[in-house]
Amino acid sequence: MTNKTQKKTGEGKQAEKQGGKRQTKAPAKQTTEKYTWKHQLKRLPWLLLIPFGLLIPTMVRSFPDKVESIYSRTVFPVIARVMGFLSSVFPFSLAEILIIAAAAFIVIMLLIRLLSLILGKLKERRRHRIRLVSFIISVLIFAGVMLNLFYLFWGLNHFRLSAPKLMELDVHSRPVEELADVCTRLADEAAAFRENCEEDENGVFTIDREAVFGSVKKAYEQLGEADPLFDNSVYTAKTVIFSNTLSKLDIAGIYIPYTAEANVNVAQPALFVPSGAAHETAHYFGFAREDEADFISYYASLFSDDPAFRYSASMNALNYCAMKLYEADSELYFEVLRGHYSDAMIRDLLNYREYYEIYADKPAAQVGQQVNDTYLKHNDQPDGVKSYGNMVDLLLAYFEKSGN
Repeated sequence: MTNKTQKKTGEGKQAEKQGGKRQTKAPAKQTTEKYTWKHQLKRLPWLLLIPFGLLIPTMVRSFPDKVESIYSRTVFPVIARVMGFLSSVFPFSLAEILIIAAAAFIVIMLLIRLLSLILGKLKERRRHRIRLVSFIISVLIFAGVMLNLFYLFWGLNHFRLSAPKLMELDVHSRPVEELADVCTRLADEAAAFRENCEEDENGVFTIDREAVFGSVKKAYEQLGEADPLFDNSVYTAKTVIFSNTLSKLDIAGIYIPYTAEANVNVAQPALFVPSGAAHETAHYFGFAREDEADFISYYASLFSDDPAFRYSASMNALNYCAMKLYEADSELYFEVLRGHYSDAMIRDLLNYREYYEIYADKPAAQVGQQVNDTYLKHNDQPDGVKSYGNMVDLLLAYFEKSGN
């Protein structure tokens, strides 16, 4: 009995040993097959995701009614609510961490593949070359997937019905005197709100970011009760750790569809931080066009009792209107400036100008603007970065409709 048992045990071990050998050979064979030119050729069709994603604007821009009813009103709110809820668990910008991690991984792996090819043994060059090509193809496939997910998660909103149609705003050319009246109104309300705001030792506007971001969230909640276009769940905007990098790229904030997060550059002076948070939050509600998001940031502020948010939103709207007024009639502009801008408002604007001039016309800022300009024009905003200023037409139409 003992001998039989030992014999069986020995046979079992031999079988396990043979079985183990067979199991270890399979992954090695799969790895070998993966790093062949034949396998890489089979992966190339996946690269068609990139041109397909780039063609999406052409395919949908002629159907705003369909995009509005099928996507912006039905599919997108669910995506935004789910993604926003998941990312809200993190007190920091999840998108920022993921972007940095992905970029670092790609750079490190690319360096490893290149060094392996350059420094590796001559007889292994072919294998390292295939590995490098394989990695590049993987990165391109990843880019194609992310491009298409961009439109699925949010980007299709560029092609929905315009805010003027949805909000019944009559946008048309108006006399310069009407623009001057709006500038006067905005300057007066900004001066009034500024009196109740905090300032630093230099007499410059300052904020409690956590409190004012909470005010922006609360304002949108109140707006959602009054306007069904904004009745989705809303989450607090987040600060960007590497805000200085955004400043160098001339970016005040960015909405990331993959996590449904409104990210704000907090390295900039406080003046436009609250309105920037409201602008990015407007994107969360599916208003992708920049002029509409800027207008909605002001519109949402009307539902807030926070003077810091109200002041920032009024100053942001005034800034755009004043630039338009200066282009149309510089005398009227200086008349409004001298008669309605408070000393505190001037200090805040000068402080922001000092910040802006640090980065203006620098190569990084020019690159950032060019990328943004190209992106906007590709996504149905033909004026590119100049489209931000079109919010003035929405403001004028809104004031006419509201009768104020």
